[in-house]
Amino acid sequence: MTAYIVCEGERDAQLLKRLLPEEFISNVEIVAAGGLSAVKSLARSLIVRRQSPVAIVADADATIPEQVEQRLKDTEEIVGNIAVNTPVKVILAVPTLEIIFFQDVSLLSRLLGYVPSQDVLSLAVYQPWQALKLLISQSKNFQTQAQLVDQLTNEDLEVLRKATVVQEIIQFLQSVRETADAL
Repeated sequence: MTAYIVCEGERDAQLLKRLLPEEFISNVEIVAAGGLSAVKSLARSLIVRRQSPVAIVADADATIPEQVEQRLKDTEEIVGNIAVNTPVKVILAVPTLEIIFFQDVSLLSRLLGYVPSQDVLSLAVYQPWQALKLLISQSKNFQTQAQLVDQLTNEDLEVLRKATVVQEIIQFLQSVRETADAL
């Protein structure tokens, strides 16, 4: 049985394909839907038509806990109401998926080829995508996030996999696999 990870954009899909360990993505399709509304719609379609497990990975676009919780609740209600016996998990990256690059500044510095300024690191707390874009524009090592992701070593990936959002995805895929193996 194929499980699906539905995310917002191509950058997210590329990053997730690279981040998730091979053993967890053998029967997983990662799909970029294009925005939160499209994510919800596609997830609902996959649940109804294919009755396949679906993980929604989206940006919270907020750091205030009440706003994050509300976005999570709204998304869970929209897709959860039709799921019945189909495993579904909504995973929000707070504030956006790019935050994972800022959880280990030494790794980020090594990737960039320089140490980011404190101002940019402060910006990353609320706007990690904008901060990452700025850092990439100043790097001699690459010009795009896609190039950055392509250059990640296995050791880099192990560090990034410690991020909460990645751990939640792995746990969901592991539970889906264990359930399928038990049947």
